[in-house]
Amino acid sequence: MHVSQIRNTSDIDFVFPDGFSFFEPYLQYHIREILEIGGEAYVSKTSEGALSGIFIYDDFERGGTVYTRSREVFEYFYELKPFAFLFSEMKTELENEIYDIYTIDIKNLALVHRFSYEISTADNENAAEIEQFMSLTHLGINKKWVKVALKNGDRCFIVRLSNEIAGLGWVSLVNCIGRLHSLYVKPQFRRIGIGEDILNARLLWLKSKRAHSVFTEISRNNIPSSNNVLKAKMKASRVVFQYFKKDLAKKKELKK
Repeated sequence: MHVSQIRNTSDIDFVFPDGFSFFEPYLQYHIREILEIGGEAYVSKTSEGALSGIFIYDDFERGGTVYTRSREVFEYFYELKPFAFLFSEMKTELENEIYDIYTIDIKNLALVHRFSYEISTADNENAAEIEQFMSLTHLGINKKWVKVALKNGDRCFIVRLSNEIAGLGWVSLVNCIGRLHSLYVKPQFRRIGIGEDILNARLLWLKSKRAHSVFTEISRNNIPSSNNVLKAKMKASRVVFQYFKKDLAKKKELKK
């Protein structure tokens, strides 16, 4: 196994082996984004030069993602950097939390939804406000991500109540495939339909952009979000795992 660091976006034109990852259409996008926020990216190859793994890592968030089908590659990247969390499609016996990947073919889907709230989208002028919201609702987030995501074409859909952001959700569109992510509704505004409105606004936007399909990753512990996407006819099709470092997991247990 040969491992090298990816230092610029000109080095990410890979040839992926068949079935390498569910996220393959997004991999180059994710690598470019992690580099733009100041993170790191690594690639592993076999002795024959075939790609065997990709690892993206953000030191600020102390988190990353390993893309591989090889246990050897997974274990190498698992030990490469200190982390609080690590995502991977690789299933192991290590402590993890399961995220279901929900998908839907949106191209021919008839979307019918009656909105209860006004939906707006963020632009660069709202970046500071969105950064503040995300830092409070997604603890430990690298705020550089907000401006990078907006610059790269991601859309942030917002519902405001009483002159404050009640909830927001992000959507990406890469290679005609949409990804829904980072939805958050403040606790005092939950169970009144805001999350459902934001979900459907993003789906309608993706359909208007002629997306072929959509996916989102949701923890099995997040029942409200799972129920929300099920109402939109999305179906769980596969899983991804969030791993935790053993020493950090023990510290969490001691604090309980």
